[in-house]
Amino acid sequence: MGLGEKVADYLLEHGWVTRDQIVEARRTQGFFGGELASHLLKLGYVGESALGEALTEVTGVPYASWEHLRAVPANALGAMPERLAERFRACPIRLADGHLRVAMLNPKDAVAIREIQTATGWVVEPWIATEPRLYQALERWYRLRFEGTKGISLTGKPHPPTAASRLAKGAEEVPAHAGGTEVGLDGHPLDAEVTFDDYLHRPGELVSDREIPPPPTSPDSDAGRGIAWAALDEALASARNRSDIAEALFAFCAGRASRTGLFAIGRDAIRGVSGRGRAFDGAELSSVTVPLGAGSIFDTALQSRDFYFGVVPGLPANRDLFTVLGGRLPTSVMILPIVVKERTVALLYLDGDDGPLPRPDIPLMRRVAAKTSLAFELLLLRNKLRDL
Repeated sequence: MGLGEKVADYLLEHGWVTRDQIVEARRTQGFFGGELASHLLKLGYVGESALGEALTEVTGVPYASWEHLRAVPANALGAMPERLAERFRACPIRLADGHLRVAMLNPKDAVAIREIQTATGWVVEPWIATEPRLYQALERWYRLRFEGTKGISLTGKPHPPTAASRLAKGAEEVPAHAGGTEVGLDGHPLDAEVTFDDYLHRPGELVSDREIPPPPTSPDSDAGRGIAWAALDEALASARNRSDIAEALFAFCAGRASRTGLFAIGRDAIRGVSGRGRAFDGAELSSVTVPLGAGSIFDTALQSRDFYFGVVPGLPANRDLFTVLGGRLPTSVMILPIVVKERTVALLYLDGDDGPLPRPDIPLMRRVAAKTSLAFELLLLRNKLRDL
């Protein structure tokens, strides 16, 4: 059994993926090539933290996350010639105490390890990385590109979760982690992070115009629902506050999900704003607070910074969360991050309640997320104009 199958088995055993998701990932692997785990990741079936855990457990070596790969020191880069990086598809991540840490797809490749040690003169300490992130790092540091990998490329910036903390309902404050400056999910110190409320109530700068994907054209998309799409455009453009934005989103998603919610990202926690559907209406959702790094489905979505569509793993944090949100785990969910000024400030949540969530039109929903981001930026601009 190959590494990819072992990783898939581990994820299945621990409830991170289903058999049907593995089958679908194999289909895309057959078309695009690459590693099976990469397709589970790109399809949104598993988060990078869970995949990293699986890779470490299966191989017995440490996991090189994007935090390691995107911040390689100069001495480590200088130690690894480009020819070795290209030949073995390996990226150095640290050089210290006579040891060169190297991120690889196959950390058990004795030939590659021996040749890198001989060429560099350093003892190689192999780490394992996901295929998309390793290729992203090799392009970043060595300008190397590999054919046949476009189908598994990623654009987000994953971040490892912080230590798990208690799930609270109605909590006013979640204690900060002790011991130094805590780094948030976007890689910045939490003290420097601008939150959802900051964007709506403080003046600031707008990001440069963001490219929005072209309108959907597939037969199953909104091509035949132009009225709903136009109504969303008009409602987002005229929104006066975040409640107006939420109402526009809920109206658009009414035919696509049984329950829809908007959650705000704070410095330490994710809190409910408003929603529609059983246990999401009224003040109930606004009393929900989930600590960042608690291991919930929200952490999985935040790490991707693209979208999450799939099952809800039966982990304690998720069971606690959905005890509050109606009493049972939904069959599947979709979560879309809303990004403003390169920060994830909110999450749009959809599920099918006690039934399956129909497979969404992902390009369409990405476009909805992009439009929502611009709507929040318009609110920011209006607030800034009022303060001039």
